[in-house]
Amino acid sequence: MKESNIEDGFWVFVSHSTKDFDRVRLVRNALEESGFRPILFYLKCLEDEDEINDLLKREIDARKRFILCDSPNAQASKFVQSEVSYIKERHRMYEIVDLSSLDLDSESIQDDVIQLIKPFRIRTNVYLSYNHYDRGLAQLICKNLKLQGFNSTDTTFLETQEWYRYFEGREGLIQVKRDAIESILSNGYLLYLIGESVSYFGQEELEHAYEIAPQMILLVIISKESIKYIPSFYQNGNFLDLSEITSDEEKAKAVVEKLISLDLENQYNHTRVE
Repeated sequence: MKESNIEDGFWVFVSHSTKDFDRVRLVRNALEESGFRPILFYLKCLEDEDEINDLLKREIDARKRFILCDSPNAQASKFVQSEVSYIKERHRMYEIVDLSSLDLDSESIQDDVIQLIKPFRIRTNVYLSYNHYDRGLAQLICKNLKLQGFNSTDTTFLETQEWYRYFEGREGLIQVKRDAIESILSNGYLLYLIGESVSYFGQEELEHAYEIAPQMILLVIISKESIKYIPSFYQNGNFLDLSEITSDEEKAKAVVEKLISLDLENQYNHTRVE
């Protein structure tokens, strides 16, 4: 059973060495089971290196998401290294997976591969939290996110669950919201829109999220009136001020551009730590 609700057409370019086929195949299968469509190239029919490079670059230009299968074989492959350099040069969103960490004889190999691609799955998901007055802008943002390789989910579904019917008192409701926040941050980014009032989660839940994973949160200021809602604890967090932009279309584009920049920064920091 697929774990993802990612729509058909979510393609992923997989850069790899053909010498790692057995391990790469496991990564490919795990991606497919998670709802992705991996693209792998075996260009045996082409002999002209310039022709191969040109084809690969054009394919990279047409894609938004990439997985770089790292291994001694990949590091020794001039084609893989050329792909990697071009992917980074074009500022495409990518995830590095270490194939050498996979033991093909392990009884838990399937679970190991799922864990290997988990960071990639997390970085492709975005959860939007917003007040219903800002639904039009949120829908535009979701549309643009999809075009740029993100799978967006509307967190306002929580409002339909009638939490007060199941949990008596304020403390019970807050705990439910906190549990939802923790689930979101373990599965993707939280895009928190602040309009003329705070979203369903509220500032208490945003503070809880900030304590857990500040690098996975983007706070978006929609209008000048929104500025007063910026919580003091968030002064050093990731935020985007759209108060000077009047067009919702331009606001949506700016949000996606900022999220791509944040995603690439997180990838850089993750790689640097390793």
